[in-house]
Amino acid sequence: MKDARFRGLSTDELADIWYALGGAETRHPGGFSALVDAAMRDLTDRLDSNLAPFLEVRFRPYRLVDSKEDALANAKAAEAPIGDV
Repeated sequence: MKDARFRGLSTDELADIWYALGGAETRHPGGFSALVDAAMRDLTDRLDSNLAPFLEVRFRPYRLVDSKEDALANAKAAEAPIGDV
């Protein structure tokens, strides 16, 4: 069943939201997981077996940059005293 919150969004728009929320979830575990999961379920319903190739093509240009940014953010968080991140 499709999530009513995503009705009216194109598949491209929903994928962009999922990707952005996934980045936020990486930096703030548990803060966005329900919405990330709901977006992924809706994308899976829409694209089924075409989901992985669609995401690969859509986000290939961002993956390396995002991986470096996430690694830097994780390293900074690991060095900061608790509560200062």
